[in-house]
Amino acid sequence: MDESVLLRPAAGVVLRDAVGRVLLIRRATEDTWGIPGGGVEPGETWADAAVRECREEIGWDAHIDELLGIYSDPTTQTHSYPSGARRHFVGVVFLATAITRAGPLGDEATELRWVTGHDLPTLLFAPDAPVLRDAFDPRIRRPVIS
Repeated sequence: MDESVLLRPAAGVVLRDAVGRVLLIRRATEDTWGIPGGGVEPGETWADAAVRECREEIGWDAHIDELLGIYSDPTTQTHSYPSGARRHFVGVVFLATAITRAGPLGDEATELRWVTGHDLPTLLFAPDAPVLRDAFDPRIRRPVIS
């Protein structure tokens, strides 16, 4: 066991519009693209954390539709940040519908982009790559447990 890696419970949102596109966030710290999400705070449910992170990071209100999956595979969910910090995410990810733009873009984001499964950016936040693959695959059995 690598003690330099911290376990991080996290909640994420695959935010969809009426035509099935997904809203991605360009992360300020790494210049990678991914879904809105972050840590679960004491006293929060997974769904509460996902909705809060969506609003804080991208300024959108979301309606949780269903559980996409639980992602914990250390081969895809361990990430090394430019600062040297290493995190193993245990992520609960929801499919959600975009309701309204409720606020400004948060400090963690530099840009937002609506995408389809055919025009995903090249530089994805690595732990979000399997999440996005699963979100766009209509054959995937949900919830995904990995």
